[in-house]
Amino acid sequence: MHYQITVFLLTVSVIANAQSVIPLFPEGIPCANELEDTEAFRLHLGRVLTRVHTPLLHHYVPQPQVATGASIMILPGGGYTFSAWDHEGADIGRYFLAEGISVFILQYRLPKHETGKCKSEVALADARRGVQTIRMMADSLGLDPAKVAVMGFSAGGHLSASAAIHFVDGDKDAALPVQRYSSRPDLSLPIYPVLIMDDSEAAHKGSMESLLGEKPWDEAQREKFDLPGQVHARVPPTFLTHAGDDEVVPVENSLWYYQALLAHDVPVEMHVYAQGGHGFASARQTELPVREWLETVKEWLRGYDFLR
Repeated sequence: MHYQITVFLLTVSVIANAQSVIPLFPEGIPCANELEDTEAFRLHLGRVLTRVHTPLLHHYVPQPQVATGASIMILPGGGYTFSAWDHEGADIGRYFLAEGISVFILQYRLPKHETGKCKSEVALADARRGVQTIRMMADSLGLDPAKVAVMGFSAGGHLSASAAIHFVDGDKDAALPVQRYSSRPDLSLPIYPVLIMDDSEAAHKGSMESLLGEKPWDEAQREKFDLPGQVHARVPPTFLTHAGDDEVVPVENSLWYYQALLAHDVPVEMHVYAQGGHGFASARQTELPVREWLETVKEWLRGYDFLR
């Protein structure tokens, strides 16, 4: 017990600052915007990114004596308008660091502030490149390239599921080494995710407008990102968590996606809590049963040899 507490305290002490910050597009950012990287502090959320020009991976390293070689890329939410960096990024990351998983938090471009044909594509491009970069660097970082999970929250959950569905296979003949690696995650973990993009009451209109723009939407783009209808057999094993009383992103988002995954024989586990609302993140601020969701995730990851 003393050893576990010591490791946890050490991980808390280093989570505030990444051990390394990795540019995703050193060759030049595709669809580059003219924004400046800006952030703010918001009550109950902590640090949030409000504008993103530079897509980056912030890498946090577990203590060597507990490292498992597995990694997880975390995508904070914020309606594709901002990124809840502390609440759904750094705070979540410390729990996985304590278990020996290498943590990457993705600083992805926010579609709300993008324009033109790039608007709907930049966040997905950043997520794909994030997974490819982790795999390319796996050997030098002491990581297993076949143990890369992607977890996202709310709109970040939509992005994580989009990365699991709309991945690109590695091109062995690509001029850029990073493009020789697949962007398909080995595991997918959308948490209280936005997944439905249609005119139903289940859809989160704010995320839709941030990603697709105002109506009339381009129908091909809307269908691409209406994810229950895009599921296929190569989607990686998936873990879903939602609260039944979520009034922001209704639980139907996870339920419909779960049914689509089952229909395509994709291994999936789903946990729906009666109470928890939206944006509960680590849920350590509540005594409700949803407080235990991270422990449940850890056991699921253990089943895929991500944890010892």
